[in-house]
Amino acid sequence: MITQIYHLFFQELVHYAVGMTGDKCSAEDIVQETFLRALEHADVLNGLDKHQCRAWLYKTARNLFIDRVRREAARPEAGVKEETEDDLSQIEVMQLCSELPEEERILFLKRYFEGYDSTQLSDMYGIPPSTVRYRLSSARRKLRLKYPELK
Repeated sequence: MITQIYHLFFQELVHYAVGMTGDKCSAEDIVQETFLRALEHADVLNGLDKHQCRAWLYKTARNLFIDRVRREAARPEAGVKEETEDDLSQIEVMQLCSELPEEERILFLKRYFEGYDSTQLSDMYGIPPSTVRYRLSSARRKLRLKYPELK
């Protein structure tokens, strides 16, 4: 049962957790911990239908996120975050993206920072997947023209 719900809900839970954390790595950690909890409570999940399992996973992921936020807030150095090279790179890319047209910028950030694919973005914004791919291509092209060192 756990393998089945893992295949059904893993990507969906990652996207949900990215929305909470704003960071794909943290989101994946939360989802991993969610499925570890699911393994520990397999006896409970085996008695639930698919929709109830999904609700249990979402609630567990949310609770894990809340626990993580509380732990970090309780630490005295929680307000001080070290900047790393990756943080600066992301900040720089965000600044570069601010020069793109809004529809391209939004799609670019969702695709490359949040991990959505063109089909998912198509569903989100009600535009054909080919239009999403074209706008992403256009955004990349504009960034390369403006900043040739990015090649």
